[in-house]
Amino acid sequence: MTILTKVFTVLLVVFSIAFSTMAVSMVAQTTNWRETATKYEANARIADTNLRNMIAAGAAQEATARETIDGYLSRIGQLEEDLQKNGAEVARLRSGLAGAESEKSSTVAMNRALLSQLEMARGAEAEYRGQRERLDRDNIDLQQRNIDLNARVNELTSTVTVMNEQRRQFEQQINILRQANVKMSKATGRAPSAMENAAGRGLGNIQALNPARPAAIKGKILAVSGNLVTLSVGTADGVSKDMVFVINRGADYVGEVKINAVNPDQCAGRITLSSIAPQIGDEVTDWVAMSGN
Repeated sequence: MTILTKVFTVLLVVFSIAFSTMAVSMVAQTTNWRETATKYEANARIADTNLRNMIAAGAAQEATARETIDGYLSRIGQLEEDLQKNGAEVARLRSGLAGAESEKSSTVAMNRALLSQLEMARGAEAEYRGQRERLDRDNIDLQQRNIDLNARVNELTSTVTVMNEQRRQFEQQINILRQANVKMSKATGRAPSAMENAAGRGLGNIQALNPARPAAIKGKILAVSGNLVTLSVGTADGVSKDMVFVINRGADYVGEVKINAVNPDQCAGRITLSSIAPQIGDEVTDWVAMSGN
């Protein structure tokens, strides 16, 4: 109950008492004033009792209101404390948000740098692919040249074989001519005419139209050390310094070696051309005999 309500109640009681007193005074003038006074007195007592009850109820309501107000004040304090906590949490979240924004900016910058590096890597990859394609084309060209060279070597080997056969036939013809010369000398009683050896430089004063070429010098590789090789032929086989030998492995062309040092039964030289690495046991043939010069 509020103070205004209490004041209004008190005034109402006072007016009731005053009204009752006036009523008693007025009724006292009548014939039944005593009875009326008794009634009004009872009413006044009832009103006083009601007033006391209302005051007690107002006090109880005031106590309840105070408890309610205290509860609200306590709730307000709790809410203010929660508000302070929430403010601190908001500040922390704002700080975290600022950190997140900074991290986001760093991540975006890093992503841009990574994208730039990726573009550079793609450009390098494209360049590498172009170089690889060029190398593949060069490799194909080298393989074709190797095939052509092997075919040329096979052709030259066949030519050498044919020439060796021709040389053998020429030697047989020379031997036949020598025997005929000896028989003719015996028959005529003259000394035999001078005849040249199988080199085919002439019979007496006769000069050969197609001189027979010397036999090819052939050998094998005895040792390999880097680009230096040792061959199984030497000066006894007709090898001299600066001669060039062709290296073959079966029907495959391996390379060429130029002789730098010569012994009676061995020689050594440096690899000048190679398609594959030479190995011990590879066959060698002098270039002059193979080329026909």
